[in-house]
Amino acid sequence: MEAKRFAEKFYKETLLDSSVTVKSNKVNAFAVVGNLFFKSTEKNTNASTYKSDYNRYQQHLVPFFKQQDVNTITNAQLNQFVEELKSTEIKPATIKHHIVILRKILKFAIANDQMRSLPVFPRITGKLQTSQKRDYLTVEEYELIVKTAEELSDQQVKVRNLPITLKIKYLIQFMVNSFIRPSDLRVIKHRHVKKMVDGDEEWLSLSHPATKTNANEVQAMPVTVGIYQKLCKQLKSENLPTAPDDYIFFPDIKDRNRAMEIISRQFKKIVDESGIERTTDKKIVLYSLRHTAIMLRLIIGDVNTLALARNARTSQNMIDQFYASHLTTNQVRKQLHYIPWKGGRSEVKSLDSKSPGKNAQPAIITPPPTRNSKPLSDSKKSSRKPVRKVTE
Repeated sequence: MEAKRFAEKFYKETLLDSSVTVKSNKVNAFAVVGNLFFKSTEKNTNASTYKSDYNRYQQHLVPFFKQQDVNTITNAQLNQFVEELKSTEIKPATIKHHIVILRKILKFAIANDQMRSLPVFPRITGKLQTSQKRDYLTVEEYELIVKTAEELSDQQVKVRNLPITLKIKYLIQFMVNSFIRPSDLRVIKHRHVKKMVDGDEEWLSLSHPATKTNANEVQAMPVTVGIYQKLCKQLKSENLPTAPDDYIFFPDIKDRNRAMEIISRQFKKIVDESGIERTTDKKIVLYSLRHTAIMLRLIIGDVNTLALARNARTSQNMIDQFYASHLTTNQVRKQLHYIPWKGGRSEVKSLDSKSPGKNAQPAIITPPPTRNSKPLSDSKKSSRKPVRKVTE
């Protein structure tokens, strides 16, 4: 028992000692070296990769190492950095990416005579890729989440002294109908939103910066037009800015990391109050809204996975491996059975299977009878007007 207490004391003292950083006002301060590294690689790095790496650098590496002299970074500190990332529930694969970025920065310091040698880097354990199914909301569960958000807003419920307002309700609805990631909430501004018009159809086109993969324009569902208008009205009612360069979600919080923390806490409160996790054993987080957006298009929409992947800024492989891992054949039966003949749904005609006879033919699929007997090529040309952009 005495030996155990001694070991615990020794461990704590060692960690405490390793966390003491040596500040530097010289060019070999970590933040200075890191900025120089990214500046030197910007032109020769894929834009989406650069953006992703720089976001990780700003979000976790700089706050940890700050102005410490790069030559004083030790193995003990690297281990402590890894433990801090683990405490935020970051996946092993993402932790490994942080370490790769850190190693590149320190190698850059060595190449520029700002550091003598690399410290020993910790080995990242655990599965680097997960095949765990990601939970999503059914239509009924989604409607319950929205209703709960409204009720908490009406009751003026506070989370850490900040009231839940209709802003979070519109955020939830916007995410489920626009396929965006939670990380997009921190960067999307009003100038990234354009209202599109094609005849009687209206929808929003989003051109916000890439936060993970690419910067493809996102074509949001038509219902987002009304959601966005209501959100802007709500922001104005709370005396919050709605200028083109203002953030759409929680624009008064300039520290976007803090804004994301507030959004996550309020969403968790809404999920807890809805009772969905208790009754279904699902794990519902902010990212579940993106999963819901993709799953609902697969279940009740009529879109192929390539088009869906392009619009959601991901790949078909990612949709198959993660987002659609819950998808069953029964959920997409209607899409599988539908054949778009002119005049409506097809009907299947088959011969009597009990006594097929000598000249039996296999089951055939024929279009249903229609009043218009003209072939498809004779149909009238579309009178749809060309798409035009209208800045919101």
